[in-house]
Amino acid sequence: MDIFDILLAPIYLCVIIAIAYKYSSNKLKKNPVYKYFLPGLTVKIIGAISLGLVYSFYYTGGDTINYYNTSKTLLNIFLDDPDTFYYVYFEKPSVSEYYLLSSYTSEFNYWVNDKYAYFVAKCFVPILLIAGKSYMAAAVIIATICYMPVWWLFLIFTREFPTLESQFKWAILFTPSVVFWGSGMMKDSITLASTCLYVHGFYWFFTQRRFKIKYLIALLIGVFFLVSIKPYILFALLPGSMLWFVTLRVVKIKNTFLKFALIPAFLGLGLLLGVYILGQLGDSLGAYSMEKVIGTASGAQQDLKQSYYGGNSFNIGDYEPTPMGLLSVSHKAIFATLFRPTVLDVRNIVMFVSALENTFILGFCLYLLFKLKVFRFFGLITLHPMLMFSFIFSIFFAFSVGVSISNFGTLVRLKIPFMPFFLSSLVIMNYFLNLTRKNKIKNIADLKIQKVG
Repeated sequence: MDIFDILLAPIYLCVIIAIAYKYSSNKLKKNPVYKYFLPGLTVKIIGAISLGLVYSFYYTGGDTINYYNTSKTLLNIFLDDPDTFYYVYFEKPSVSEYYLLSSYTSEFNYWVNDKYAYFVAKCFVPILLIAGKSYMAAAVIIATICYMPVWWLFLIFTREFPTLESQFKWAILFTPSVVFWGSGMMKDSITLASTCLYVHGFYWFFTQRRFKIKYLIALLIGVFFLVSIKPYILFALLPGSMLWFVTLRVVKIKNTFLKFALIPAFLGLGLLLGVYILGQLGDSLGAYSMEKVIGTASGAQQDLKQSYYGGNSFNIGDYEPTPMGLLSVSHKAIFATLFRPTVLDVRNIVMFVSALENTFILGFCLYLLFKLKVFRFFGLITLHPMLMFSFIFSIFFAFSVGVSISNFGTLVRLKIPFMPFFLSSLVIMNYFLNLTRKNKIKNIADLKIQKVG
């Protein structure tokens, strides 16, 4: 932090809050849910600033600082030598050339070895330019930009379930870990926003049939950023997306036999298509190709046993680096992603805060499982296509992360993109549970959700 953080960040903050206040006031006249817009944005910005302070004074370095230094290096190159900037920004220089370019700043150009992280650093360059190279001002701008797709996700859920807006604000806008890890100058801020942008575009274009170019562009932008940063998130989104799309059309079929025959047929076809696409994209996906993911996942779980993790790791057990080997530990991987670190895993204050949140989530799940007798828990998911999508995406995502990550510090960050969906699915299931208790609904045919907007 320097004098520019002290001077510029408050200016940007005041301007953004003023614009957001006017925007939400105008929207509030048509849709009362906009009363949550400004509080959500404010919390998002506080999360971004808090992340910077924690990494500056508690960790005294780390990912967000490295992203900042790399982006500042690129910005310095742009200001000094635009031709060289074009080369290192859009072309693929050798690693040694990247290292030589670190002379443009006193900080080491950290992320040049990782093309996914380097892409993220490049995304922050124009924001740093606008922010006058101030970390805190850039963090405020990033939080604001990344907030909009999250807000659009909130609008979708409240549109489908208008009576649950108060619960959704906690599940989507105010979840502590999501606010902290998914707001600042981090890879996770972009992946969370991209996931929400994908769902926003998919929802309006494919499920609501609003064939407007802005929704298709939103979908494609979400896909682009996910493929460029973390392709496995897109893979986790696809099964639920296909089921969501198919279900909306199958439920209109009156023939019961044909209806139940088409769903598994479409799912099987989609699965085969997905496997084929993964195989064809293997070379271009690099470290995220199917073969390398399986090998990397197995290697990570072996690596976690090393002493240098200092107890900040978890073990889902040994398994063969094959698809069947992964499936054999899938239940442990999913549990680890959804509910760990627990209070028994705590080694520092950051883990403690995450453990408290996970304890609440685990308790909520156990409550639903107990009340629904397990089998009804999964049966309830079919009551609404969006609930089905959110839960399936969460499970696929949890599996993908759980088999490949062994460190708690990394886990609490990587799980951010699925958290709003998983928590929202629990909120919806609890809502349906209360309705079934009152004998208001018994199956999907009796379910009538009011639409707003």
